[in-house]
Order: sequence, then C-alpha cells, then structure tokens
Amino acid sequence: MRGRFGMSMTAAVGASAATASAVALFSVLSAHGAVARTGPLTVRASATEPAGPYVRGKSLYDGKGSKDALGEEVSGALTGPLAPVAVASPDGKLLAYGSWRQLRAVDAQQSFSQQGIADGDAIGVPELRLHDDAGHDELLARGAYSAAWRSDGAIALVEGVEPEFRAGASYLGRVVFRRSARAKSVMWVSEPAHYVVYGWAGDRLIVYRIGLGEKLELLAVDAPGKVRRLTEGSAVALSPDETQLAVLDQEGTNVRVLDVATGRERSWLDVTTASPALRWVAYSGSWVGDHIVAPASAGLAVLHARPSSLELEQVLSLDRAQFPAGVQQPRFVDDSGNEIEATADVPPSGSAGPISFFLHCDRTTRDCERGPAAPGKDWLRPVQQEGGKR
Repeated sequence: MRGRFGMSMTAAVGASAATASAVALFSVLSAHGAVARTGPLTVRASATEPAGPYVRGKSLYDGKGSKDALGEEVSGALTGPLAPVAVASPDGKLLAYGSWRQLRAVDAQQSFSQQGIADGDAIGVPELRLHDDAGHDELLARGAYSAAWRSDGAIALVEGVEPEFRAGASYLGRVVFRRSARAKSVMWVSEPAHYVVYGWAGDRLIVYRIGLGEKLELLAVDAPGKVRRLTEGSAVALSPDETQLAVLDQEGTNVRVLDVATGRERSWLDVTTASPALRWVAYSGSWVGDHIVAPASAGLAVLHARPSSLELEQVLSLDRAQFPAGVQQPRFVDDSGNEIEATADVPPSGSAGPISFFLHCDRTTRDCERGPAAPGKDWLRPVQQEGGKR
C-alpha cells in the first residue's frame, strides 16, 4: 500500500519562454474525445493545489490541504533543473530531499571577490535528508545530493569527494548505491567528476556527467563499475516501460529516442524543421503512453513517440511577458496524457525578487490554472515518485 507520499507523477524542467508562432493544427484524441490543437495557453490565477505532493521551503505539502514540517529547507543547488529535488520511495513512506548547509553568507548580486571570498574558501555543504510518513526527519548523507529510488527500495546518490563546496572549484563526487536508505554505500561510479543522478531504467542507472563549460554527457551504469557513455546531451524523458530514453543534443534542436540497453537509436526529430518549427526544446520532460511533453522555445511541446518515428504533435505557447523564463518540470498528471503540470520560475524584476508558482494545464482546452506564488528561494517543486520515472 502506498504511503502519504505515493503517487503516479513525472517530473520535468527548465526552459525559456518566447513569442508564439503556432498556427498549424495538429490533433490527437484526448480522453474525452476532443481535439488537442496547437495554440496559445490561457492562464488564470487559482488557489488550486497541485495534483500531488510538493515541497516548498521547509515544508512538505500533500496536495490535499495538509503539510508536514521538514528538518531543513529544500535546495537543489547542485542539481539545478537536471533532476528532482525531492523523490518519494516506491512504497510512498519515505522522502529523500536535497538541502544546503550554509557555512557563510553569500550575496548572489555580488562577485565572490567583492564579498572577500577567495578561491578555496568553503561556502556550504550539500546534504541529503530523509523524511518519513510519521513526520520523522533525519540526515541521510552529509556532502551528498541527487537521489533516485529503484522500484525495490534501493537508492542511488552522489557523495562528494569532500563534503564542503568551495569557491572557484568544481564539486567532485562519486555515484554510490544503497540496498536501502540506511544501508552502507557501495561504489558504482568511482572516477571523481561532477555527477547528477537522473534515475533508474529498470536495474540500470542513468547518470549525468557535467564537464567544462557545463557540457553534459549521459552515462548508463549497468552494474558496479560497469559504466558506458550513452550520448552527449541531456535526457528529455524515460519511457513508461523504462527501456527507452528520449535525449536531446547540446543545441536543443535534435530529439532522439535511444534503447537504454544497447544505446541504439530508434527514432529522431529535428524540431527546427518540424511544423510549426521550434527554435529548441529542453530536457527533463515527461513520457506517458506514447506522448512526451517537454519545455520548448514557445512554451511546451508535445511529441508523439511511435516504435520507429517521433513527431511534433502539439505546441502550446506561453506569453513571454508573463513567463520570461518559461516553465520547469512539465509532467503529465493523468494516464491519458492530457493534463500537464509545470513549475514556472519568474526572475527578479526591479525591486521584486524571484518567484515560482505551479501551472496546471489542459492541453485539449489550452486552459491553465496558476497557483499562488512562492519566493524563488523556496524551491517550489513537485515530489517525484521513484527518481527514474518520468
């Protein structure tokens, strides 16, 4: 039986919004038989909560009006939009979430030198914490971040070579595996690098390796020490059966579907030559049935994934003035692939600080509800069930 965190959710992230040019019509039968067409989204303010659990600041919300206090504030400082900040165990009884132990105050509006911070000075320590459905909260690992649960309750995470994050240096870590949250760590990827755990594809672990200039590579870890390079670029979404991964090139223009076991390409799409054309799409989307949703230059793109082909089915455009930074973590929240939720991050403007809020959209009617705003520092994000499921 699933605990209070249990749900069927997917996660996804980050892109910029741009002016929409969607005029062509593409359709698919939705759950209620209506036609889903390309066009602009209409957004209205609402007090409606997201479809499932989410985190904000130092609180966990169940999406039904109740909340629990977390031991520390949520933070995805070392994962950014590549991976979820909070993931629920398969039975829904445990929540692993990222936090940040600050060692000294840092003003994001000033350079380190202006603040008297020299290269090598310790800034903070990333931490992974564990919260259970009885409200107990404890440290899971110090100097660690980016967790993903496997379907049997095992967990993978990144442990830093040293716990402190230091100014002017990359935070190097190794990927480790635990049979359960409190079990001893076993090394799976031993070469130090900047890693982010994306999630599980069955018994295979999908991991980012981040290089110079934030160059992204996707690795498949088949077993301890058995690491192979899948591709350069980023992950859009994992198929529901966890055998295929939609990936994106560094430019954000070419989407490919790869077989995770072999790395073989099954289908391919250049979104700049699709109709309507997009300038780019972004990583960390969602895959339900044969549909994939991802952030895009216009707002959101919905792709139709067939066994040997990939098509752009629908473009949902957002007002750039209202959504200058686009959306984060778009995910389908129903089995029919009609309803989409996403986080929208709005950068600071004038004296107003950054804010975030949830969007809940119906892609058939193209209507969206916008939830209440939260300060950007609160890391308003959905809880994800099992780190690899998108």
